[in-house]
Amino acid sequence: MSEIKPVYNVGGNLPATLEAFKSRPCARAYASGDYISPTPAEISRLIELAGWSQSDVAKLSGVSFNRKGSTTIRKWKTSTELPEHRLIPYAAWRHLLACAGVVSVKDDLKALSQSK
Repeated sequence: MSEIKPVYNVGGNLPATLEAFKSRPCARAYASGDYISPTPAEISRLIELAGWSQSDVAKLSGVSFNRKGSTTIRKWKTSTELPEHRLIPYAAWRHLLACAGVVSVKDDLKALSQSK
């Protein structure tokens, strides 16, 4: 059973809803040519808005996890200024966006056909 947690927008211009993610550069298809990798704050916000734990995200992304969470997910969410930070692979990010209902396969196929 999951509990409902309030989401506070104290990070400036982060999206307050999953719907708001749709207009972000990090939600654009790679084939569109104007995709920008998500920031650690955007990754954290998507996870928070979707109501997922680190273990949930690890299971969806196919990375290792244990009862405490996932080192890989923590590194994706770590500040870019720290040496522990790792970029989230595009495929993993896109899959999380799709699982959260932010994007669809149709979006990707449309961007692909428009890029030709």
